[in-house]
Amino acid sequence: MGNTVEVEVKGKKVQMREPKVRDFRVVGNHQSQGELEVHLIANLTGLTVKELDDLTMKEYTPLQKALEGFQS
Repeated sequence: MGNTVEVEVKGKKVQMREPKVRDFRVVGNHQSQGELEVHLIANLTGLTVKELDDLTMKEYTPLQKALEGFQS
């Protein structure tokens, strides 16, 4: 079924599943890399884009690192 990682966001444990090709296809229509990343993380975690938008960069960075871990 794929791997998942647990990331702490604002003191709450959030599960991020490993992206599949279809995840990139679903979010691939965004113009900027930043928009694509936010929508992809939302898709993989179940968090909303608004919830992600309200995070500080310090809070968001662990989610970025988790996503990068799946891509390397």
